[in-house]
Amino acid sequence: MQQIKNVIFDLGGVLVDLDIERCIAAFRLLGMNRVADLVNPYYPAEMIGRLERGDISFHEACDEMRRLDNRPGVSDAEIAGAYGAFLTGIPVAKLRQIARLREAGICTYVLSNNNPASMEVIRGQFTADGRTMDDYFDKIYLSYELRELKPSEAIFRKVMADSGVVPAQTLFIDDGQKNVDTAQALGFAVYMPAPGEDFGHLFDEITRTK
Repeated sequence: MQQIKNVIFDLGGVLVDLDIERCIAAFRLLGMNRVADLVNPYYPAEMIGRLERGDISFHEACDEMRRLDNRPGVSDAEIAGAYGAFLTGIPVAKLRQIARLREAGICTYVLSNNNPASMEVIRGQFTADGRTMDDYFDKIYLSYELRELKPSEAIFRKVMADSGVVPAQTLFIDDGQKNVDTAQALGFAVYMPAPGEDFGHLFDEITRTK
């Protein structure tokens, strides 16, 4: 990895620890079993996919979820809470690894399939070491703002065009195989960590060559 000048991180499952069973259980407690069956941390489907692609608002997605399970009394806030149950936190050690990358002159970015409600939770979790999320990254690219979803080539091309990153000089870290495959086909260096893995050794190698 001697040429790496940029690192692009996924959020859920890479920086943010996930608990899919907690999320599914939270939806089932709301009586939203059909919605619970749609929860997929890698490749969002149906109304969740359209929400994360920015095609519909969070309120519109909640309306579809209520209709799907015939639960008209469930509030947007309750649905946001259930979806937020996915997100169990960010280890401070990972925050400090990103900070060290930046101190070494490496540009850092986020590219995430996400939605506005979850991002509110995630931004709060990034304050665990006394900084804000924006302090850790040159830019944060989110599916609902780019109007594309990973693993489409289009979302990567939008990031490349906006940031100016050169794929051969950029490490992409994601826990979804299809996302990694697309990035690799475009020329990115890639790494797919195992659940809960400490991949800090990658950064030791990158910064050693700076």
